[in-house]
Amino acid sequence: MHIKPNIHFLLRVLLLVFSACSTPDDTAREQEMAAEEGHEEGTVRMSPAQINAIGLKLGPLQNRNLTGTVKVTGELEVPPQSKASISATVGGNVQEIKVIEGDRVRKGQTLALLTHPELVQMQVDLQEAASRLQYLEQEYNRQQRLYEQKVGSGRDLQEATSNYNTNKAQVEGLKSRLRILGLNTGSILSGRIYQSVPVVSPLSGYVQKVYMNIGEYVSPQQQMLTVVDRSQLHADLMVFEKDVANVKVGQKVSFTVANAAGREYTATVYNMSPAFEEDVRAVHLHADIEGSTESLIPGMYIEGRIAVDSTTALAVPEAAVVLEGDQSFIFVKTGEVGAEEAHPAEGNTTGATEAPAQTAGKAWVFRQVPVVTGASDSGWVEVKLQQQLPDSAQVAYNGAYNLIAEMGKGNTAHAD
Repeated sequence: MHIKPNIHFLLRVLLLVFSACSTPDDTAREQEMAAEEGHEEGTVRMSPAQINAIGLKLGPLQNRNLTGTVKVTGELEVPPQSKASISATVGGNVQEIKVIEGDRVRKGQTLALLTHPELVQMQVDLQEAASRLQYLEQEYNRQQRLYEQKVGSGRDLQEATSNYNTNKAQVEGLKSRLRILGLNTGSILSGRIYQSVPVVSPLSGYVQKVYMNIGEYVSPQQQMLTVVDRSQLHADLMVFEKDVANVKVGQKVSFTVANAAGREYTATVYNMSPAFEEDVRAVHLHADIEGSTESLIPGMYIEGRIAVDSTTALAVPEAAVVLEGDQSFIFVKTGEVGAEEAHPAEGNTTGATEAPAQTAGKAWVFRQVPVVTGASDSGWVEVKLQQQLPDSAQVAYNGAYNLIAEMGKGNTAHAD
């Protein structure tokens, strides 16, 4: 009859005995385990010191007007009509070089002088041929008059005509050759003999390269100088196959060059190649550069972005997004806890010792939220949410990589 009450009494006594034997360390361990069991997966806590060390900032998801961009690379070029490779039209020795690399020159300006005995002989041949032509012309006119008066024979007139036309062609040929060399044939026929031949620029621009030395013999067609008209400088860019559909004539390009990394230039697409570069599966496009190009040089490597279609979408600063594997994440603040509930101070590897006033005594709790990124513009990136967030949600605007690293340390600690 009294067995059941006695059993209850004995159980109470045993419970009191075990409770008295437990230590404070055991109690703390039980509380820590309970806290870990209550720690939500995919969250991370940042202590006031950690928040202060990385300058963590919060802000809402914003609807922003973003202009999508296509990244491109290329170099600065001039069209073929704006670049001249100047060579010798006749062999000769370099007597004088009148320019150096970088000099600005005008069309028709003498860049160098060549000399060779054959040049003198060509001028002498022209003078002799012109003198003989005068005699043959007179003979031709005389024979024509005699023939018209029925005094001369037709054979004599034919011979005079042939000799006259042959010599005339010879004179015109010598004149043409000397004009090509840049010599004044009128002065030569007046008795002047030029000792040297000028090498002139066919266009206005800058001397890009000089390939000769004083006294050097240059053969016909040998390249002597290169002159470039930089006023027609443009951006020659490569667009990969996957982006071609988004690019068209009239779009704006922003680009930088290596020698002026802090300056951004603007250009407008005016031409797209209709053919692919097979080895890289890309097409060339050409863009006119706006503003001054004085500091730009053909051949410079450039990196740029082409502005494509605009869109209005939810966006966060680029520093708010972290990529882990193939998935992008942002961190949303879910609450605050007392600093003693956050990660221990010795777990903070940032070296900070003081928390900012707005976080004093409080740790911030963040939840990892997966997103899909889209267009980016001026430091902001479009994010497409995979789960609904309240309008009042506060996002970590920076330090996303710090947050995911801290989360990784927490997961490792729990695994241990």
